[in-house]
Amino acid sequence: MDEGEQSTNGDGQGRRGNIGNEIFEQVEKLIAEEGLSRTNAFARLSEMTGRRAGTVAANYYRVARQRGAELQPRSPRGAKRGRPARTASSSSVDAALAKATEALQDLSAIVKQQERELATLRSQAEQVDKLKTLLNRM
Repeated sequence: MDEGEQSTNGDGQGRRGNIGNEIFEQVEKLIAEEGLSRTNAFARLSEMTGRRAGTVAANYYRVARQRGAELQPRSPRGAKRGRPARTASSSSVDAALAKATEALQDLSAIVKQQERELATLRSQAEQVDKLKTLLNRM
């Protein structure tokens, strides 16, 4: 009989309504009797029943939540345990900040150089004004 087909089990409820419960019970039995982790129990049950491990896991957790089991909070897709990896966005932000800091340092050096040049030009302008005044007296 195919997984999607329904048969009655005497109480009018089809087998389809019990698949999740059956999977939950089988996984719990594998964990208790063989000391497997959930992931390994899902894989073993997958091999035994021909269902995909993801389907087994989805059914298990659906039933576990219905029964009020204490489960770890779901992590976002793609999240990994341990030290979080640098994402492209954080490394690009770091690169942009480094580039901006370098540009500000360059700009600061240029402004300081211009201040020195302006001081020199002002001094030279004063000397030129004095020379003009002297030349105008002659």
